[in-house]
Order: sequence, then structure tokens, then C-alpha cells
Amino acid sequence: MTSLGLEKQKAIHKKTIKIYGPPGTGKTYTLIERILKRYLAKGVSPNDIAYISFTNKAVNEAIDRAINTFPNFNIKDFERFKTLHKYARRYFEEEVFDPKNCMIDFALQNKIIKTSDNRLADDGFIYKDWSLGIYDKARNTMQDPVLTYKKESYKKDSLDVYLRKISTYEHYKKDSFIDFTDMIERAINEVDFPNLKLLILDEAQDFTPLQWSLIYKMVGNVDRVVIAGDDDQSIYGWNGSDHKYFTTYFPGRKVILRKTKRFGEAIYQFSQIIRRGIIDSLEKEYYPSDKESYVKRYLSFQEVPLNLEGTWFILGRVNSVVNELRMMAKDAGLYFSDNRGNKSFDNKQWEAIKSWTKISKGKSITKHEAENMFKYIREVKDSSYRSIKFWLSLPDTQQYDFDGLIDWCGLELNDEAYNKPWYEILKRNFHIPQVTYFVRLLQRYGQKTLDKDPQIILDTIHSCKGSEADNVLLFSKTNWISSFHNKNLQEKSEERKVYYVGVTRAKKRLHLLGTDHRYNYPMGVDYLDYLREKK
Repeated sequence: MTSLGLEKQKAIHKKTIKIYGPPGTGKTYTLIERILKRYLAKGVSPNDIAYISFTNKAVNEAIDRAINTFPNFNIKDFERFKTLHKYARRYFEEEVFDPKNCMIDFALQNKIIKTSDNRLADDGFIYKDWSLGIYDKARNTMQDPVLTYKKESYKKDSLDVYLRKISTYEHYKKDSFIDFTDMIERAINEVDFPNLKLLILDEAQDFTPLQWSLIYKMVGNVDRVVIAGDDDQSIYGWNGSDHKYFTTYFPGRKVILRKTKRFGEAIYQFSQIIRRGIIDSLEKEYYPSDKESYVKRYLSFQEVPLNLEGTWFILGRVNSVVNELRMMAKDAGLYFSDNRGNKSFDNKQWEAIKSWTKISKGKSITKHEAENMFKYIREVKDSSYRSIKFWLSLPDTQQYDFDGLIDWCGLELNDEAYNKPWYEILKRNFHIPQVTYFVRLLQRYGQKTLDKDPQIILDTIHSCKGSEADNVLLFSKTNWISSFHNKNLQEKSEERKVYYVGVTRAKKRLHLLGTDHRYNYPMGVDYLDYLREKK
């Protein structure tokens, strides 16, 4: 932690307001409508105000609300509304740091590891390499990388492999690349931040010790600091975040938002069962809304009443579970988007399917129909194939059967994944279940509905944090919940936080899916038994 003199610390504490916002209690509303509005009404320029949050989603929501609340301003007036990384980045000179060319994300991290040493080819995790994740946690907690490795229960590599991966990674990015943690480290050492009238820190429970060091440096030049968050929703401990910094540092005036507007009694009571098992939870009582709500469990996906009106979150603990949910949703003939924003129905894909179905059955198609197929190939391939426009050579007036297209466009797309002609790619992607799914969607929803955004979103609990839906379906994996009992007390507490976040996304109805009622509720809690005890 960046050291400040005692007098300076006292001065910071005097100008700090700490807002504790349990789920749905209007934390963002309070920050924008009450605090920000008050400053702007006094004539304070938006350029003298910074709004820092942990995620881009939270920042974008704050900007949207600010613009809707203050129509005299536009998005350029809120240039200091950023994530902490982007806020630090804006003060680097362009010639020193070009974010378009110098950023390293998880995908590139894995590529570096897997291509640098063939012996490490299978050592990486599909989303983030385990060893690099531990290394990043060590940097964010400002701890020795070896000691951090020895403490972690989820390490997949030997110490030797772990150290080789770190060495490879650091060598690769030296003088050429910068990662997210580098941004914070460099800002602490290199950047002099401007004077501000107001600094708002949202989702502060998720900041890491390293990030708090940067914040400590920033607040020295700020007249008023408002810090908002909820320690019970701190779910990024795997990356080094520590809610104790939020609850302990800057002990200024404390405000607790007492009533949730999101959900009623049933969802509230169930959420409190989970919350009671969170260790080091700050005592803060809040109350449910007067809305009707219910909690139900189901033994199979088919039992869930997905025809209920309103928006839906179908949530899994990790991405692999979301992939299972995606398969279930397709089998059920549901129209949905996934956690990357991809819709399960795509008009371009459907047009390509129709053209492929015709020509594969021996019928002729027009040039336009051929274009639909080849454009789809462009979409699903990498950038090297997006330049291929071989259908342009086709005469407009002619009909084409399969053999005719082979004569005109018999190109092989020679990449490592396929190394097959274009028609083999279509055969692989447009299999019978895929076609059947599209037909069922059209029969069930109609084209007008499919042209709109879906009401069902598949997501991880982490990704949906800060959002809400009328209905939440929380999918519990029996094998995963069973392994929960082998975790230590701290790990159990962290998992309770994750499920607490998932449960509290629901506005009206919470649906819980599992193969055994003992595992439907996190940590073996049976909500139905709880209700019977209450009676």
C-alpha cells in the first residue's frame, strides 16, 4: 500500500463517504441521482469528476444513467468515467503505450504459453492459464509468486512448469506488450493524477490490494471521495480482490442502503440463508420489497416453466456449465443469446442453411442463394477467408446445381482446422440437429420475434453481476456441489458469495435446477426444509 503521512490519512478519511449497497438497493441510483446530480447542480464541471468502477458494464451503465439524467451533457463530457485500468491508461503517452497494439488478454496469454514450448502445449486452461492466473494473483496481492503458488489449492502445474511459464510470459512481453496488471503497476510509479472535486469508486469490494495502492495515490488530490460496494458480493478473490480493503480503509461516514427494490420476501429469505455462511460479512440489515416472489426447484430442465413472461437469466457457475446449458436450451427449442452476446438464431445462417439444404438434395439455386452460403463461410472462418469473394464470378442469370458450383468454385480452404473444400465446411456445420433447431424456432416464435433480441440470456454468475432479470434459473452441478464439502472455510465462503450473487439477480422468480434436492441449494441447504421449520 502506498504510504501516506498520518495527517494526510486523517484528511482523506474526513472527506470519504462509504456506501454499502446490498443487491437491488439502488447503489448506482444513489451515486448518480443523488451525489453526482448534486455536484453538477452546483456548477461543477464533469471534467472535475471521475467515476471508477471494476467492470466496463458498470461504467457503461453509469454513463447511460448520467446522460439520461443530465440531457445537457453528452458522452464526451464524462470522459473520466472509466474502469481503473482505462483511467490509468489514459495518462500514458501514446508513443509509450498504444492500447491497440500492445495489450495482452487471456487468449494471447495462452497462445504465448502454448506456442513457446511444445512441452507446455496441454498445460493451459481453456480460458485463462492456471499458472498465469496464480502469477497474476501474486502481482495483484503484491506477494511473492512462489509463496502464492504454494498457497493455492487449484494449481495444475509443478513448480518448475509454473516458473518456466512465468519466465516465458515475461520474456515475450518485454519491451513489446503490456498487460492489465502492468497498467496499474506503471501508473503507481509513473503517473501524477489530476486534482478532482469528486471521485466515485463503484463496485469497490472487487479491487485488489495493488489497485487500492493506486487508489490511495489518486485520492490525495481529490476533494470528496465516495466509495460504494457490497462486501457480500466480492466474487473475484481468485484474482486477488479483497473486500477487507473496502470495509477497512477510508473509514469515513458510513451509509447503508436498507431496502431492496429488486425482489420480495421469498427470494430475500433464501438469499439470507446463503449469506449467513459468508465469513467476515459486515453486519448490515436490509429489507425485501413488497413484490411477490417465489423460489422453486426442479429435477430436470424440461420441468422449468420457460414460457413464463419476462426476461430470463439461465446461469451456470463456470463457462463449461454454460456450454451444457446451451445444449439443453437448443434441445428445448429456445431462442436465446449466450454470455458473449451471440444469438442462437442468425438470419444469415438460416439463409445459408436453406441454400445448402436445396443444393445438397440435388436442386438448383440462384447466384443470390450461392452468395448466402459463401458469405456464411466467410463469417465462420478467420480473416484470411473474408477476402474470398469467389461467388462474384458467377453469372447472374444462371441456375446452379452442386456439380455446377464445384466447377465454378471448387476451392479448397486450406486451414489447419478444416483443410477441406467449402462444401465440407457446410456439411459439418449444417447437420440435421442444427437444421431441425432452426425449423423449430421458426414454428415456435415466428420470424418477427426472431428478428428481435431474445428474452433469455445464458451467462455465468460472474458475468451477470450488476444485472437483473424477472426470472433466474440457477443450475447446480451435483459433482461440483459435492466437491464443495472438501473446501476449507475461506473457499466455502467464497462460493457462497458466488451463489449469493446468482440468487439475487432474480426480480420475481428464482428457479433452481439440480438432479438431487440436496445439491439444489448451495452448501447442502434445502430451502423447502427451511420453510417448513419457519411454519
